[in-house]
Amino acid sequence: MQLYLIPPDGGQGGRVPTRRAYHRSRSLSLTTDETRRLRAALRGLKARLGTWRAVSVAMGGVHTRTLAGVACGIGRGSPALVLLAARVAETTVERLLSPPVAADRCPACGRSG
Repeated sequence: MQLYLIPPDGGQGGRVPTRRAYHRSRSLSLTTDETRRLRAALRGLKARLGTWRAVSVAMGGVHTRTLAGVACGIGRGSPALVLLAARVAETTVERLLSPPVAADRCPACGRSG
């Protein structure tokens, strides 16, 4: 017994359904300010560690082109990259993405003096 594959006829619609385009959820993307702060953090990590290769190794193997691209504004970055940068910088994600605190203010409560 031999099996033959017969292509389906047009069916009701007459065409094969196409695949939907991939759209990244806005709720999972970084805002413009968060992206800017991530870029600054990556540049700071490079200044501290010396090279993008050293930053890549510290982050667990993130490609150096990805790091350099995000740092210079070509790429947008991702929440996962923020998490890795916070781990290497030994800080929290919130502190990494929040606006800078004035030197005369308490970073926890904001009190001056």
